[in-house]
Amino acid sequence: MKSKKTFTVASLLLSSALFLGACGDKDEITKDVTNNNTGNDIEDNAPGDNPADTGESFEFRKFELEVDYPDQPEALDVNYEEKKDSTDAEYKNVADGSSEATGKEAMAKLKPLLVKMRLKENMSEEVIIDQIVSAFGIEDNYTLLEASITWQNDEKKEIVVTK
Repeated sequence: MKSKKTFTVASLLLSSALFLGACGDKDEITKDVTNNNTGNDIEDNAPGDNPADTGESFEFRKFELEVDYPDQPEALDVNYEEKKDSTDAEYKNVADGSSEATGKEAMAKLKPLLVKMRLKENMSEEVIIDQIVSAFGIEDNYTLLEASITWQNDEKKEIVVTK
């Protein structure tokens, strides 16, 4: 009888300890890690910033553009790439007198231009060219417009226009 009583008391103590331990008085804060933002609002990312964390997302994950004019080869040179854990950007526009910019400085210049383009994978090549020319203010007298776009699904679009 004594062993049954000891077993019951031990079981009650163990159950009580487990119950009280599970009902601690700490307020535990949880953070929602899902990213439900599907807009094109870009944060200024430096290399190392995660585009998914900042809501930065386009239908493309890589965009490269080179524009040459008769008297200015490589007058405009743009590189934008979203990686798993960073966003890299480079911007050079000889026509507006800006020097080469990278990182946050380049993103500050590219952000409004990339948003303005609103490129979609189902657009025709002509519409894509028009969107690029309009967004970047490319003059009609260019001799070369070369664009490379890698969409989110890894499909690539290469565009080369020479005049």
